[in-house]
Amino acid sequence: MKKTALALILIMVLLFSALIVIQFTKSVTAQAYSTITIKPDGSIEGTDKIQRSDNIYTFTGNVSGSILVKKSNIVVDGAGFTLHGNGTTGIDASNEVEAHPSEREIWNVTVKNLRITNCHIGISCTFGGNHTFYGDYLSNDVVTKNETLTLSLSWESLGIALWGSSGNNITHCTIGGSPAIYMHFAVSGNTVTENNIIFGADLAISGDETFDRNYWSDYLTRYPNASEVDSSGVWNTPYAFADSTGFENRIFQDNHPLVSPLSTPNFSSILPKVQSVQETAVFPIMLVATIVIIVAIVVAVFGAGLGLLIYLIKKK
Repeated sequence: MKKTALALILIMVLLFSALIVIQFTKSVTAQAYSTITIKPDGSIEGTDKIQRSDNIYTFTGNVSGSILVKKSNIVVDGAGFTLHGNGTTGIDASNEVEAHPSEREIWNVTVKNLRITNCHIGISCTFGGNHTFYGDYLSNDVVTKNETLTLSLSWESLGIALWGSSGNNITHCTIGGSPAIYMHFAVSGNTVTENNIIFGADLAISGDETFDRNYWSDYLTRYPNASEVDSSGVWNTPYAFADSTGFENRIFQDNHPLVSPLSTPNFSSILPKVQSVQETAVFPIMLVATIVIIVAIVVAVFGAGLGLLIYLIKKK
């Protein structure tokens, strides 16, 4: 009878150990990457690192995942933290209207003070508009060169992508991508001022768009003979680019391209310090740490159960 009781105790200890391991693994997996949704009713699903106060959603730490915005008239404040993706889209304010026209278009979303890394599309907006992107950093860590763009563009390696989305304002951002700015299909009235733009812009079937006082990383490659205007910090030759499809005979240009990059966003001076994200190392390190912790838990619990069993046997 006592042997049976001891065996049952040992089995219970092992089952408890297994439950701990399962729950811990689920917890780590959930923290590693998640799809976060700001729902139409304003509630948040997928993370506890974004706090809501009325229509303002503020990051309280670095987040690994992508954000689906399904609510209009909101502010997403990164507070200097990082949204680390997995090679897909960082923030998607499209609400799937291109696939489901019955869905409501998203309007008037502000994304500010946010660093977005490891995404093929940093921010994507389809239809809707009047969005504001201010003081954001969209890294070009998945981009190595400025690809030749064609009509077969597969929506990859884009900084900010606007498809049929109008009235948007992009200011004081550093934007990487190939291209950094992508505006296609009946966009109009967008303003892009005082940004650092890495790998240029691509526009097609667009309306009146404003580009002014931006730093363009490829400026001197395109205009090697340009010179600064009277120490003003502005080049004497506009940065110009044509409609990429060839369907329209249109030229877009920045009439006051900047000589030097802007210190925008300047997280270090006005926002909490952001820990650097090592894109190639985050998940391997997390995996090793997870394995070590799980093994430690199993050894500890199993050892305690085995010790109890030996103690009871000796006592008998």
